[in-house]
Amino acid sequence: MKRFSVWGCFFLILLAVSASLVWADIVILKNGQVIKDVTVKDEGDRLYCESNDQRFYINKNTVENIIRTGPQTFSEKVRDFITYLPQKIRLFVQDYFAFAATIAGILILLTGLIVFKFLWVNIAPVFSRNAKRRDVFKAVKQLDADEKSVLREFYIQQANTLEMPVEDRVVSGLLTKGILQTTQNKGQYSAGGLLLPTIITPAALKYITPKKIGMPANLDDPAAREALSTSRPQYMYEMAGFYKSLEKKGRDEK
Repeated sequence: MKRFSVWGCFFLILLAVSASLVWADIVILKNGQVIKDVTVKDEGDRLYCESNDQRFYINKNTVENIIRTGPQTFSEKVRDFITYLPQKIRLFVQDYFAFAATIAGILILLTGLIVFKFLWVNIAPVFSRNAKRRDVFKAVKQLDADEKSVLREFYIQQANTLEMPVEDRVVSGLLTKGILQTTQNKGQYSAGGLLLPTIITPAALKYITPKKIGMPANLDDPAAREALSTSRPQYMYEMAGFYKSLEKKGRDEK
């Protein structure tokens, strides 16, 4: 019984608090009459008023003021703010409201365009770089044996930049995928085609490790060195044969 009394009191207090939070407006007419505890809705030239026991309309011309105690829309807040302004300011706002709203709309539109352009110029390249980085990462994961042999040359020759025949099928493919890039546009022709200084791109270098491209863990092992030597890129053998034939031709001419 005691527990029921406590919960009953709590429920009655909750009802009382809820009742005190019920929104109600107050309408003050020009003749001095005050209408309390009504909910007012603006319907053009008339105000629709509703209370607990009645509903009625009031002509706006007869209303001196409305005291809002409930939630208002943005337009209602603007109208109430204007009604509290001095008469001269209120008339000025009413006369030039459309013009001011148009100027404000144009300024907001221009500001939005400037912000959009700023974001596009600064953020679009970031998305582009991230997309390229993802493409390079995917390409490194899918390297075939010939592509790995080309990349191993940087470790075998212990160089960051190598002259490579950019017309070679494998080298050209690595350039297209963004794993390799040339540092110059001018070079010299050899047996393998046009030679240009080439490096591994920074984006690809983050994901390429000796193990990933098949470099032996122990280069002192003769078998590992032999396997590495026989798996070098095809253009290396073509260029070596070309240079040997040139040397032989020079010796014969002497």
